[in-house]
Amino acid sequence: MKGRPLLPFAVTAIVGILLMISLSIVGLNQRAEMNADPAEEEAPTEFEDPVTAGQELAQQSCIGCHGGDLGGGAGPALTGLDGVYSVEEIADIILNGKGSMPAITNLNDVEADAIAQYLLAEAQ
Repeated sequence: MKGRPLLPFAVTAIVGILLMISLSIVGLNQRAEMNADPAEEEAPTEFEDPVTAGQELAQQSCIGCHGGDLGGGAGPALTGLDGVYSVEEIADIILNGKGSMPAITNLNDVEADAIAQYLLAEAQ
């Protein structure tokens, strides 16, 4: 063979190595973004209407165990809580769990308080 047969292979290898290094750097930046906790960035400090917000949050978090109308399912009914629990007690149960109910870890204090206000508003 005439010429330099290794030259095209060497160029291809160098381009491949440079591409691998650049993609690794891009991947490191994306990994840092993926590991950022979105709950910390988007956590509300308060809601304009906590009862409405609580209704939406309850539909997302509670209906799986307590039924679509919160009248009971795998968990007990969440209707008629007025006079039984206060807003603070309900929020504490949501965040820390009680009995067979596990703690709901994907909610913050403000969201748990909104759900508690909604549940007591519905009980009246």
